[in-house]
Amino acid sequence: VAHGYFVLSAAAGLFVDAKKGPVLLNYGLEECRFLKPMYAGATIGVKLTCKEKIAQERREPEDVARGIVKWLVDVYDETGETVAIATILTMVKMKNQD
Repeated sequence: VAHGYFVLSAAAGLFVDAKKGPVLLNYGLEECRFLKPMYAGATIGVKLTCKEKIAQERREPEDVARGIVKWLVDVYDETGETVAIATILTMVKMKNQD
């Protein structure tokens, strides 16, 4: 049986592309549940849904405008059943830097 955090880590590899997008860093993990065992050789997929966007105030005027995005991450197996579900937080650079 694969460890739940390994499954979540493998799922992150399906939706994270460091060269693309405004993500500055991973900010945390909330509400994580491992619902079904996964076995070696199983196939997983990931569905991401944006739950919330939270703007952060700049500490200094020259700071980059940024915010936190909360993502619902649904990891599912080849049958379509959810095997893990979590809220992952990312810190992102805002488009408007005014």
